[in-house]
Amino acid sequence: MKQIFTLIAVLVLTATTYAQVGIGTTIPDASAALDIASTTKGLLIPRMTNAQRKAISNPAAGLQVFVTDFDGGTFLFYNGTGWKELLLTEARDTPDAPTIGTAVPFNQQATVSFTAPSSNGGSAITSYTATSSPGGITGTISQAGSGSITVTGLTNGVAYTFTVTATNAIGTSLVSAVSNSVVPVGLLEVGDFYGGGVIFYLFEAGDTGYVTGEIHGLIAAVENQSSGIQWYNGSYVTTGATGTVIGTGSANTDAIIAIQGATETNYAAGLAKAYTGGGFNDWFLPSKDELNEMYLNRVAINTTASANGGSNFAGNFYWSSTEYDVGKAWVQVFDTGIQAIGTKFFTNNSVRAVRAF
Repeated sequence: MKQIFTLIAVLVLTATTYAQVGIGTTIPDASAALDIASTTKGLLIPRMTNAQRKAISNPAAGLQVFVTDFDGGTFLFYNGTGWKELLLTEARDTPDAPTIGTAVPFNQQATVSFTAPSSNGGSAITSYTATSSPGGITGTISQAGSGSITVTGLTNGVAYTFTVTATNAIGTSLVSAVSNSVVPVGLLEVGDFYGGGVIFYLFEAGDTGYVTGEIHGLIAAVENQSSGIQWYNGSYVTTGATGTVIGTGSANTDAIIAIQGATETNYAAGLAKAYTGGGFNDWFLPSKDELNEMYLNRVAINTTASANGGSNFAGNFYWSSTEYDVGKAWVQVFDTGIQAIGTKFFTNNSVRAVRAF
């Protein structure tokens, strides 16, 4: 015991006096704080499991450990920002950041899509985590490839953005770019003020845009974009905008604009497309069946629109985006509900834009 205390005292005195310690040598190298010389033994650094290594709190840059259960045992060191593997060949690393996709809001939750990074760091990705801002609320999915993550526990009415990280056995990647902003909402119903207008239709199975387990539908603008405007852009052409059913109005509108040219606000579809109510730029002229759903729910639309700075429907004709032939398109009378065929040059028909959500 006396010999042990003597050795400790010598080491402390040597370190204090010379700021260097030599083991197996009386002349430690000038550049080394600790110089160990041996021809029969080596340096044994701390050995631990990968889980124990990950649990190290606030590791210092340069910290090194030997992980016993990672790939049969390997050396890892912390470089100040993340753990790296010591290999004489290509070293494994944390993955690159995933590519963020689109965030979609639901009741007290959101789904965040992502694309797997091009590099997994040389070690298979085991999970992805989406994190909200504000709140730092997370959702995790265990898989290697691209997909989507559902983040629950969000507050309805609060705007959130999200980032996604990828994790492998080495550690966690840098964060992705920030997602689009979304606002979770409660269960939606026809007549609700939402997405810049008034919900007038909720998609059903078989509709274009229907997604099982999700709520999507159509929103009417809170006001007319015109009380009288022509359907065509000055000449009779076939646009191919013949979709009639729910979910075809947007494609009809794009087809009309593509054929009728750059001057967009002097005809019905172009004017609807140019509308930016609620800050959205994806409005369109409704198809024949979409226009009829708007008529059927006109009372609910009028009530909510008037309460949110809008106005009631007029009782006259409204244009649909559905073309009948080269010279005519479908219209609907909003005081009787009759659907008829109107000549494209008529300028006394109204426009009410819609959008999908």
